[in-house]
Amino acid sequence: MMRTDHAYILYVFDLDGTLYDQPKLRLTMAMRLLSYYIRHPLRIRELIILQHFRQIRDEWTNNASDTAIYEKVAEDKGTTPEAVAGIVNRWIYDNPLTALRGARDEYLAGRIRKIRRDGRKVVVLSDYPSEDKLKALDIEVDGKYGPEDERIDELKPSPKGLYLIMQDYGVSPGDMLMIGDRDEKDGQCARAAGVDCLILDRRVRKRNYDEIGI
Repeated sequence: MMRTDHAYILYVFDLDGTLYDQPKLRLTMAMRLLSYYIRHPLRIRELIILQHFRQIRDEWTNNASDTAIYEKVAEDKGTTPEAVAGIVNRWIYDNPLTALRGARDEYLAGRIRKIRRDGRKVVVLSDYPSEDKLKALDIEVDGKYGPEDERIDELKPSPKGLYLIMQDYGVSPGDMLMIGDRDEKDGQCARAAGVDCLILDRRVRKRNYDEIGI
């Protein structure tokens, strides 16, 4: 739900799937993965490890550090946490950076600039490291909350990140709007903290920007 006057002081954006077109990015990455593993068939098992990491990471609800997830995936797949970390860093954290700018939601990027020009605040709350992605997207925000912040040891839908944002900026739940793409993560997180939320379609071309009202 959103307030009708849209007079929020602070806007909290999810990053992955919200600030860029995730289906578009995933198509690009699927093509890169296919090209790489066609040329390196002996390393095809890395794809299984990568998929298992995504599954575990998506179901994970506590301990925001990837270290515990690397250990879990390594145990499940009979490899080492270091090997899992290497695969994940390459295909989830590093390689996609060069494709992010082409998948950026241009409308949201423009609205974020306007919100900040108007003297209101914009922060990102993500379950993944956000600094490098924001640089790749060429989007500036007032704060970044997620695994980089040692105070956040729980993933969404835990509301802990939102509570920390309120504390840091001295705002109440009614002063904030959270914008994300997954109701089971972003929506539940916002509701648990008493914060208004807006869930957008993951496909940028299908988003109704009239409902955003910012």
